[in-house]
Amino acid sequence: MDTEGFPELNALDPEGATSSTKLGRGARVLRGAILRGDLRPGQKLKQQELAEWLGMSATPVREVLRILETEGLLEHIPHKGVYVAAVSPQDTEEITPIRVALETLAVSMFAARLNEDDLEILDDLVDQMEQAWETMDLARVRRTNHYFHSRIYSRAGSEILRGFIERLWPRFATDMLWMIPGCAEQSIEQHRAIVEALRGRDGERAAQLMAEHITTAGERIVRFSSQQSGSLDLAGPER
Repeated sequence: MDTEGFPELNALDPEGATSSTKLGRGARVLRGAILRGDLRPGQKLKQQELAEWLGMSATPVREVLRILETEGLLEHIPHKGVYVAAVSPQDTEEITPIRVALETLAVSMFAARLNEDDLEILDDLVDQMEQAWETMDLARVRRTNHYFHSRIYSRAGSEILRGFIERLWPRFATDMLWMIPGCAEQSIEQHRAIVEALRGRDGERAAQLMAEHITTAGERIVRFSSQQSGSLDLAGPER
C-alpha cells in the first residue's frame, strides 16, 4: 500500500468525529481513506504498513480489517491477502436509487440546519474541485468531492443516516465517472447548483438537484461500463 501523500491522521476525519477506543478510531480512519478514494478498489492492503500508518500493533490492525470486511468495504482472499472491495457497474446500478433516497433526505435535513460557515465551506470545496480538475489532479478531485458530500451528511443531524450513506459510497463506481468525457464538468456544475439552492434555503430544490446529480452519475457509469465491455481495471483486485 502506497501511503505517500496521505493526509496526517488528525486530518482524515474533517468533521471532527471521535471514537471512544483506539480500535474504533482506526476503523474510522481507514474507512475514511476508502470513502475519499485514497485507497482504491482492488488495492491490496499490507498489514505492516497499515500498522505503521495507524500507529497500532498487528493485533488491533487485524481487528480493524475484520470490522471493515464485515461492512463490505474490504475483501479477504485466502492465501492472497486483504483488498479494498471491488466495485462493479451492477453495484452502481442497484445502489443509485438507494443513494437517492438516503441522500435527498440528508440534504433536506441539512438545509434546515445549515449556517453561513457551511455555505462558505461548500463554495470553497466546489472551487477546489474545479481547480483540481483543471490541473487533472484526480486524487484531489476525489477528496474534494467526498468532503463536499460529507459536509452535508455529517451536518444533517443523524449519525444513523450518515452511517448508512457511508456504507454505500465505496460500492458506487465514482472513479469511472472521471473517465467519461464531459462528466466532471457536469458534476461540478451540479454541485454549484446544489449550493445555490441551499443558499436560498430551498431544501426541496436542493434535494431534487442532489437526486438528479446521483441519478445522472449512476446512469452514465453503467452506460459507459457496458460500452467498455469490462476492459477497465475496476472489476476486482490484482491477484
